[in-house]
Amino acid sequence: MKLDRPLYVLRHGETAWNLERRMQGTRNSDLTVRGRAQARAMGRALAGELAREPGPTIFLRSPLGRARETSLIVGRELGLDPDEWRDDRRLAELSYGDWEGFSWKEIEVHRPGALADWRADPHGFCPPGGETHFELRRRSAAVLADIVASRMRTVIVGHGVSGAVLRGINLGLDAKAMFVLEKPQDAFFRLTAGDEERIACEACV
Repeated sequence: MKLDRPLYVLRHGETAWNLERRMQGTRNSDLTVRGRAQARAMGRALAGELAREPGPTIFLRSPLGRARETSLIVGRELGLDPDEWRDDRRLAELSYGDWEGFSWKEIEVHRPGALADWRADPHGFCPPGGETHFELRRRSAAVLADIVASRMRTVIVGHGVSGAVLRGINLGLDAKAMFVLEKPQDAFFRLTAGDEERIACEACV
């Protein structure tokens, strides 16, 4: 399963809960002013990338509100009709179950050592009522397989953890290595078969 056309992976812009270090998962928090600026900057940088090699492109996004908001801002910078975005539930963020809406500090009070446990076993650890990385990896691999089969250049607007897992599959990483991948909101990644290039957005650096 190897990409033969570039895949661009973008994370949504900064949200209010990002600032508060709260677990978002399948719940939503709106973009901040900075988050909207990040989305505009990513859109401008992506427009330059796509112009290097004009051609047909598939535009996919997570259906969660913060990704949809980011995609529409990015799309305006591309001159894209909003209807060209396709929602794909498989691109949604990892579900944190009962932890969604709580900060790590609050979670540690009720579940001491939870973050350490997660880092020790990211493949199998499951937040109460949530989803394991194994489950996320399975749906991410299915998305990647469809993209490879399409043989089309593709743009994705998604999330931090789900985006890292998608990138990690392409890079051939194990769960622990995926867990610590950078998840920027002022840059995005151009994936090719087994490799990726980080593309910074100058206005947000």
